[in-house]
Formats: sequence, structure tokens, C-alpha cells
Amino acid sequence: MVNISNAVEDEIRKKLPYPLGDLVDLAYNYWWSWNRRATKLWEYIDPEHWREYKNPVKLLLDTPQDRFRELLRDDDFMNLYELVMDQFHAYMNQRSTWFSTNYPKWDKPIVYLCMEYGISKSLPIYSGGLGILAGDHVKTASDLGLPFIAIGLLYKHGYFRQEIDQDGRQVEIFPEYKPEEMPIKPVLDKEGKPLRIEVPIGEGIVYARAFEVNVGRVKLYLLDTDVPENSSDDRTICDYLYNAEMDKRIKQEILLGIGGMMLLKALEIEPGVIHLNEGHPAFANLQRITWYMGEGLTFTEALSIVRGTTVFTTHTPVPAGHDRFPIREVRKRLEKFLNGRDELLELGREGDQLNMTLLAIRTSSYVNGVSKLHAEVSKKMWKDLWPGVPLNEIPIEGITNGVHIMTWVHNEIRKLFDRYIGKVWREHANIEGIWYAVERIPDDELWEAHLEAKRQFIELLRKKAIERNRRLGIDDPIPAIDEDALVIGFARRFATYKRATLLLSDLKRLKKILSNPERPVYIVFGGKAHPMDKAGKEFLKHVYEISKMPEFRGKIFVMENYDMGSARLMVAGVDVWLNNPRRPMEASGTSGMKAGLNGVLNVSIYDGWWVEGYNGKNGWVIGEETTEPETEVDDPKDAESLYSLLEEEVVPTYYDNHSRWVYMMKESIKSIAPRFSTHRMVKEYMDRFYSKAMSNHIWLTRENYSGVKDIAAWKDRITTSWDEVEIRDAKVEGNRLEIRAYLDGIRPDDVEVELYYGVRAEGYDIEKPHILELRHSEKVGENEWLYVYEGNALRHLGDPCWHYAVRIHPHHEKLPHRFLLGLVKWKGLD
Repeated sequence: MVNISNAVEDEIRKKLPYPLGDLVDLAYNYWWSWNRRATKLWEYIDPEHWREYKNPVKLLLDTPQDRFRELLRDDDFMNLYELVMDQFHAYMNQRSTWFSTNYPKWDKPIVYLCMEYGISKSLPIYSGGLGILAGDHVKTASDLGLPFIAIGLLYKHGYFRQEIDQDGRQVEIFPEYKPEEMPIKPVLDKEGKPLRIEVPIGEGIVYARAFEVNVGRVKLYLLDTDVPENSSDDRTICDYLYNAEMDKRIKQEILLGIGGMMLLKALEIEPGVIHLNEGHPAFANLQRITWYMGEGLTFTEALSIVRGTTVFTTHTPVPAGHDRFPIREVRKRLEKFLNGRDELLELGREGDQLNMTLLAIRTSSYVNGVSKLHAEVSKKMWKDLWPGVPLNEIPIEGITNGVHIMTWVHNEIRKLFDRYIGKVWREHANIEGIWYAVERIPDDELWEAHLEAKRQFIELLRKKAIERNRRLGIDDPIPAIDEDALVIGFARRFATYKRATLLLSDLKRLKKILSNPERPVYIVFGGKAHPMDKAGKEFLKHVYEISKMPEFRGKIFVMENYDMGSARLMVAGVDVWLNNPRRPMEASGTSGMKAGLNGVLNVSIYDGWWVEGYNGKNGWVIGEETTEPETEVDDPKDAESLYSLLEEEVVPTYYDNHSRWVYMMKESIKSIAPRFSTHRMVKEYMDRFYSKAMSNHIWLTRENYSGVKDIAAWKDRITTSWDEVEIRDAKVEGNRLEIRAYLDGIRPDDVEVELYYGVRAEGYDIEKPHILELRHSEKVGENEWLYVYEGNALRHLGDPCWHYAVRIHPHHEKLPHRFLLGLVKWKGLD
């Protein structure tokens, strides 16, 4: 294993008086980011500095030594310090975890790759939902004790800081971050020199340095190419997250995938399972295939190991969200790596493009969408990969996203949970039964906790407005927000399908809702448009322009630079969380989960996670409870529904039925907190995917790869003969069905023949089919076998409402999914 060291860390240690030296270990571990006492400790040192940067390393660097001597004499600080360090050490040294209890024999790490991570505001390598989800996944892996390693990239300028000019135009500011001032450490090799990873890009080598980020018990490694050994152009590969230049974007994904695997080798880490979070890191599997081929395995054998041990999560139903690059451009940048092995690129080919999502799917055995509805949408998107396979049997599953509760629950709400539920919720957040104790919370205490969160959010909004006015030289009084009034929050990326302007489509009606002096309503918008998304920027500008109209001034607010820091206050500090995308474009959506666990009520389109989360008592649905896709034609109908909801349900309930509102807040917490926590989500990944992939690893690599050689030979035998396989005669006499199947040399044990029947839905589709296996009884000709079924399942044969067919598909007990190969032959009986 390589050494980890940091000159800045040594500098801070020399600066700190005894016994405050442990502050360094705490500063370099993001555990503090989800421990309220720890963040209070940092704030105690210098409140203004902490509010500005939320960066403990920079805080320790910038704080004078005299201040630390002063803190040594402060009993309140020292008591808090000792308490926090005791908690930190207990957490880091905990031996019995959920993972160690449930998987005591596990001996290899799970490696997770993602383009972005939202760990904290002080590590600005995230842009939105994907990164926040990845950060919550990593934190929960730490909480549960998984042997988890994450890999990403370190961006010099991160994502942009948003400013809004006087005309409402978004201005992107790209600050340059200094790694030495961040809670990250450079990785050194065994000789104490900066570790260098050699990544083949183009005809040569690009060198990458590595940084280690401690997130509780999990290591997150970040790669960056800004080193003297590289050309000036290659030094800028990691300048920006989601670089718009195709050349840089392809190189980033090569660095993440292939470079990530090279890093593991340098760290002497052998993964048991690989989890690709989105298609960006899919090149990792090409590297793994080449390594196995280098050990003497065939392409099929190498692919079988890689595929059997890979989990892939797709996050978007939006076509633009799936990276596609001209295959000639990818080949050019992978020239040295490929070394003539073009069959690797064929795994992701889509015409003359390389589709990174397609590459990930074809090299993974376990594929999932991020909600139940998104899984169904994904099956339709990628159904051509499994021709002839019914939609409900396409091997894409749904594991619904969640949120890391300790990160996103407001401190005042957390105190209530501790007092009335007990601290058991912190380690067992996914157990629904414990959350019924939310009923014990007195209504007035819950409401007062919510009002305190609301006050803090209003103060943040006011400060941001003051700072903006000062920057722009605007002498403009900041309108006050009444904390007792209804506040609606809308904060997400300004993509057009998210329809930020839906609520602004009828200004006359909106004015009536917002301007009732007896029932005032405020709306706060937050979020960034992608720098290249002109339409999204126009949406943001339109919202801003309306907020400055006389009739909406002081009623509609646009908050600059929505990030993790402001999100934590906003999701708890508004009363209503608004979400109105065009269905089914919201694959999951986690902001509503964060709001819901704080008792904020969701008003949402029936899409993404809300299809599973809504129970009729914990919020409202805009429009109909249907999962049918929407287009622009549906916008007026949804706007009408939203206005009616506000006029007839939301506003009257808030002002006229306080007890009902608080009841709904409690219902929101107890229904959303357990089911949409990352504790539930990560345990689900562990039980449904990781454990199976690890079992595959053990079986495939046992006894000098005897397992993979067995299944690869089976695959070769199947694919060679499959074109000739057919179901020939099908004869029904009473309750007996006889099928003659021609197998072209394939053994009967290599296939399954099934009776497939049920009530017709549309055409030959069957919503809930019955599937019965036929047994083979005898050989009836050269490569021809008889399969028989006897029973009363045939009693509806001939009824036009029922559909009957038989099918044949490959079968192997170690195949992760019966249709993983996408091979099936059908014959109708109707």
C-alpha cells in the first residue's frame, strides 16, 4: 500500500497546541459534515470563516495560533472538543457494523466510480442530483461498514458559481480551488514521492496524480492531470466538471474509467465488485477485460468475469443525458490502449457512435434504474438489446434512490427525532416501524422546530440578496418575508423539462394566489442552468423578470448559487416543495425526499420517486395519478391542476386547518424517512446486486478461472448454434402439449422451454403472464427433442381474450439473469 502524507497537514499539526492535535484528523475526514456537534465545533473557532468556506482545513490554516491558545482556556470549547473526538474515534473504530454482521466472510472491496460527488460544499466536484446521490451513497456505505472505495476526478474549477446580473442573465464564475487548502491528501508512492498513474490516451501517456478523501470509513480517490509531466493541454483535462469540449470530455471519461482501474492496481487493491454510477466511467470495464485477456483468457472469458462482477446504475430517461461520442474520435484517443483490439469498442457501438450507457449495459450483469417507474422507462429505452424479450423480463431492475438522513435532516428536527423516537433511527433509518413514533411529537414542538428552520432559511435568502445588491451596486431594500406565511420552494437544475415556469403561465391567477393579504404566499426559486443550455437560461431569466414585476415584487424570489449549503436550509425551511417536470423525465428526484423527511409537504407531478412515495396523506399530486408520458401539450392541463391545488387545497389547509397541516407533516416524515433513506437504498444494492456479483467473482475466478472457462465455453456453444435452434411442431390434445425443439447440437439441459400465457393486454402483450416450464422426455430425431406439458393451464386456449405461446431460451445455473444474453425463440399456439 502507498503512503499518504501532506505537507499542509504537517504544518497544521505544528501549529496546534497540545491537546488539540486531533483536530487535524477530524478536519481531514468528512465525517464532520454529517455530525452536527462537529460542525458546531468548527463554527466555534471562527463563526464568520466557517459560514463563508465550510472548510476545516482552510479554517485551521487561517486561524492564528493565539486563537487556539485562547480556546484551550475555554471550558465550553474543550468539553465540546472532547465529546466530538470521542464520537469520532468510536465511529472510526467500530468493529460491529451492519455489514460485518450480515456479511462476515466478505474479503474484497466494492469499487464505485462516478463523475461527480456531492460530499460537502468544501469539495466542489458536483453539479447536482447525480453527485449528491453519489455523496450520500458513500456516506451511507461508511455508516453501514461496507468495504467501499470510491473513485472520481478532482476538478480545478469544479462546477461554476452562479451569479445573476441585473437583467436576470446567469453568469458563470469558475473559481480556482487549491487542493492544499481542501480536506484532501495527496497520495505518495512507497518512496514518498507523489504517486503517478500512467493512462494511455492517444498515441502516448497522460500522467495523473491522486488524492485521498476520507469520508468516514470510506476512501474516495480523486484523479487529476495537472502535473508537470503532461503537456499544457493535457494538464487541463480536469479543469472543469462536464467539460463542453468533446476532446476533453472523452479524455475525462478515459481518465475516470481506465485511470481509475490503473489507480487500483497502483494501490494494490483487487476489487470484488465494480459499480458504475452512470455511463461516464464505463471505460473501466474495457481496462478490466484487457487485463484478464493479458492473463491468457479469451475475450468471451474476460468479458464474462467483468460482466458478472459489474453493477451499473442509469440515472436519466433524457436522451441527451447519455454520452455519445463519434467512434472514430474515441478510437483516436484510445489508439495506444486498444492496440488493434477493436472488438472492445464494438461493445458500445451504436451506429457510428460510441454510447457510454450502451457500453456499460453490455459489460454489466446487474443494471438498474433509480425508481420503479424509471426502471420501466429504461426497459423501453433499451429494449432493442433484448429482442423478443417481454418488457417485464428485460434485465433492468429498479432500486429507488434515497438520501443520507443525517446530512439532510435539519438540526431542530433531528433533536425532535432523538427526543421522541430515540437515537435508534440514526443507525436503523430504514426500519419503518420506528418512525411511527413521530406521532409522539407534540404538534406545537414540531411546528416550532419547522419555524426555526424557516427563520434560518429566510435569513439566508436575505443575506444572499444583500450580497447580490452590494455586488451589483443596487440600492434596493430587501422585502421581508413573513415567517408565518406559506412559502413554496422550487429548486433544481433549470432544464426545460423540469418546467420552472409552469407556475408562471397564468400571471393573473398567480397574482390572486400570492397577493391575498389574509393568506400571503411566497415562492422561492433556486437552481442553475447548464452553461450550454440556452433554453434553460431563458427560463431562469424569465422567472427573474417576473419576480421584478411590481405585482410580484417581494412575493417571488430568485436565490443565487443554489448549492449544498443553501439546499440544506431550503429543503427544511419552506412549507411546500414544488416539483413539476414532464413525466417521465424525472428519473427519481431526491430533493423532495429531503424536504419530506423534514416535514415539508411535496406538491409534485406523479413521476419518479413520488409514484412510490405519495400515499394520499403526505402531500399532493399535480394532475392525474397516471404514469402515462407527457408532452408540451399537457403543460396547460398541469398548470390548471397546480393552480387549483394551491387555491382549493394547499393554501386553505395551511391557513384554515393547522392541525391537518401538522398531521400531514408527520405523515410525510414517517412515510418518507425510512423508505427513501440511503440506508434502505445501500442495503438493497448490497442484498440484490453486490452480494450476487461477489458470489460470481468467487465462482468465476476459482481454481485458475475454471468457472469462467466453463460458462464462456457454454456461451460460445450457445451463440454458435442459436441461429439454427427452433421450435418446430406444437401439438395440443386436451390437457397435453407436446413441443418438438430442434437444438442443433445444444444439450437439452442448456435451454429451457416454457409455456407462456395470460390475458391479452395489447396485441400479444400480457401484463401478468403465467410461465410454466416444459420437461423434455425423449430424443425424437437428430438434434431434436420432445418437450411435454400436462395440466389445466390450456383450458383457455382458443379464447380470443387469452394469448398462448411457447418459447425457448438458453439456461445456465450461473447466468445472473435468464435473458442476459438476449436470446429467445417463440412460437404462438393461438
